[in-house]
Amino acid sequence: MERVNFEPCAAEVMRRFSIAACGEVLEVGGGVAGFVGPDSPVNAAKGMDGKLGIAELKQVVEFFFDRGKDAMVELAPWVEEKCLAELGELGFMRVAEEDVMAQRSVDGGVDLEECRDVEEWGRLLCLSFFGNVNEQGMGLARVMFDVPGCVNLGIWEGGRMVAGGGLSLLCGHALLAGDGTIAEFRGRGLQQKLIRGRMRLAYEAGCQWVHSEVMPASQSQRNYERCGFLPVYARVHYLKPFSNL
Repeated sequence: MERVNFEPCAAEVMRRFSIAACGEVLEVGGGVAGFVGPDSPVNAAKGMDGKLGIAELKQVVEFFFDRGKDAMVELAPWVEEKCLAELGELGFMRVAEEDVMAQRSVDGGVDLEECRDVEEWGRLLCLSFFGNVNEQGMGLARVMFDVPGCVNLGIWEGGRMVAGGGLSLLCGHALLAGDGTIAEFRGRGLQQKLIRGRMRLAYEAGCQWVHSEVMPASQSQRNYERCGFLPVYARVHYLKPFSNL
């Protein structure tokens, strides 16, 4: 698989998402640290692909600690290998990784309908990821509706949206994210339909590459593989727990 650098896309997503949430942004190390909100699960520094040394990492720590939150950084492997000593010195712990998967955009796929009802989109996200409707999921949905360049698309059955996912156009590429299917509708190939439908839209928009970020060995990863996606690199997550000392 040809290695394509999607870190500028990750930085731009964080920038747009934070601004849409009326949060705060720190430009650092060629990427973006974004504070979306005090209870948001997506607060992190992403896309740091430039100079990243101990001074920049200290900036990230200060940015999040000043807001009472853990400091999370997500790094491409070629960035991680250059700052392992600094991460250790500052007390960062490697806590997770995600696979960045991609393929060239292609024509074909099913027609998808844009979801224009933020409450319906919120219910889908809540039921798909939490199993119940809650304020955290509804809040994320409202932000996704306000992110520039993001389109929320779905599949309906019986007048009800049962699966959906987002498509963002970034830096000449497309990002597929937020894939969710309500539990009782899983196992019917709906995510693959969502993937192929968004790939066609990316192709029509002139994007060369389509990519997604998935957990290793997950059902989502298997569905992306079935649609022709291959791993490009593993992005690693480092956490420094908040301390007010």
